[in-house]
Amino acid sequence: MASYIIRRLIGAVVVLFGISIITFIIAYAAPGDPARLIVGAKAPQSVVDAVRHNLGLDQPLPIQYIHYVGRLLQGNLGFSYHNNLPVTELLGQRLGNTVQLALGGWIVELILGIPLGIFGALYHRRIADYILSFLSLVGISMPVFVFGMWLIQNVAHGLGILPLGGAGGISHLILPSITLGVTGMAFYQRLMKSSMVEVMGQDYIRTARAFGVPPRRVITHHAMRNGLLPAVTYAGMDIAQLFGGVVLTETVFNYPGIGQLAWQSIENLDFPVIMATVLLAAVFVVVANFVVDIVYSVIDPRISLS
Repeated sequence: MASYIIRRLIGAVVVLFGISIITFIIAYAAPGDPARLIVGAKAPQSVVDAVRHNLGLDQPLPIQYIHYVGRLLQGNLGFSYHNNLPVTELLGQRLGNTVQLALGGWIVELILGIPLGIFGALYHRRIADYILSFLSLVGISMPVFVFGMWLIQNVAHGLGILPLGGAGGISHLILPSITLGVTGMAFYQRLMKSSMVEVMGQDYIRTARAFGVPPRRVITHHAMRNGLLPAVTYAGMDIAQLFGGVVLTETVFNYPGIGQLAWQSIENLDFPVIMATVLLAAVFVVVANFVVDIVYSVIDPRISLS
């Protein structure tokens, strides 16, 4: 176990290092001048040049990256060009909101997707299964911003029972969580259904039924244990999907989280914040995949960490 953890940690560092290089190059290759955005379109060129020098943007790109990594190793994520605040402070103000939203979306995915997938497998090729498959296709195809705007128009504004947007209590999380979770719910439903259909056709399931094991126990103690493995795998990758979804979801609902901050930073060419949000998302993905590997071995002891 210890050697496995060490190998994974080394691999995680390499992955994060590679992501930082790619993100840095893409961010700084984007058209536009952050110094010009800071001082305004009418500022003289001499002022723009002075700001570029103070920010270190007039140095060669490799030198800028070396300085960035040096600050990063000291726990310094830099200073926001647009907000004039430390990036760590900006992230700290919004991280809790995004974690709550991502958790809410994940709960919506699980409590709807997995039971519906099992239900679809039990009624495979029946009318209920066809209806669920159609609804899953709609859920997967529905753009996040379209569904979010529909909820705002018809639920928040039309019925007046939930806030239109912003952050606050649990009521502010309901519509964004549903918006974020619907697409993932559809994936879980389809994934769980196909996995359970395959497992239900295995020899050991037929043997359990032949020995008179109650149908409910066959499903809960035999089929679901192996049927859940693909869903657990997807749960790790789902972290990346959630972070991608929060950008649009938080923007639609004016929800003050990391996703909205990332969108605003891209609009303002705020490179330190862009880098920090991407690296933060990468850390969550790496950690989630590591946890999934451990959970895998718990669900199915036949899988060895070595």
